[in-house]
Amino acid sequence: MKKETSWCFLYHHNKNERWSLPIGFADELESQGINLNRLEFYNPLKVKLPNKEYIKKNNITVLLIFYSGYSEYLDKELIKFKKNNPSITIVNELGDEPQTRYLNYIRASVSDISLSPDYESHLYWKNKGFNCFWFTHWADSKIFYKKNNHKRTLLIGTTAGRRKYTLMLKILFQNNFQNKKLKDEENTIFYNNSKIAFQYARWSEITRRIFEASACGCCVITNKLPKEKRLEDIFNHNESIIFYENRLSLIIEILKLIFNPSKTRRIGNNASYIVNKNHTSKRRVEFLINEVNKIKNI
Repeated sequence: MKKETSWCFLYHHNKNERWSLPIGFADELESQGINLNRLEFYNPLKVKLPNKEYIKKNNITVLLIFYSGYSEYLDKELIKFKKNNPSITIVNELGDEPQTRYLNYIRASVSDISLSPDYESHLYWKNKGFNCFWFTHWADSKIFYKKNNHKRTLLIGTTAGRRKYTLMLKILFQNNFQNKKLKDEENTIFYNNSKIAFQYARWSEITRRIFEASACGCCVITNKLPKEKRLEDIFNHNESIIFYENRLSLIIEILKLIFNPSKTRRIGNNASYIVNKNHTSKRRVEFLINEVNKIKNI
């Protein structure tokens, strides 16, 4: 009887958190029938890739890596792994591009499949001949989901931390603006109590927060990105998101929402529908499995 093949999923994990993006992704891989071996690491300087004995014992055919940041040690280990295990399909999720793109050359080049959340970065790697896909952010629907429409008591909520305009919003709206660092299901409670979710992208990047807050039914307001980022291919201004261009337009757009609560709810409902239909961990896993199977069937 042929032994079932497996994927090995290597990802960075904070011991103090029960949920993280890669853990949610791992859970979904298993939900979709992947026999998964999880290798968590806590220190990027001590990343252990699976050796030949581990690969043979567990019948590993795919190595999937989620790591955002630079590790010279990991790069060297990947080069050796590629040389010693040419039959293993290597998949690298490239983290927080575009701001980390300059860190990712080796990871993108040794990968059979690389995944970038940034459309321009995906084009950059493809132009170098690497098999990179635009793998824009998503919401883990086990954590980020809508459970109410009309009982939201907080005007503006964000988990952005210190960003441009956050101090101004706190001064203007006082307790009606809250900026919190949350984990696990705390996100569900917070975003389901927020009418508007504020976001500012420092690097003109599409952020996870847009998808996660939208999944919970918030009306997301974020700075307008260049068209090349393709965010407007997903969300439309005044229909499923609100874009602002500067300090003044941010204030004006928020005031418009305050005086038109039905518009705020409508945009939040539309955004939640879009994310839950097309931008969940389930959809991303389906896409990745399909692309891996294409390579395996060549």
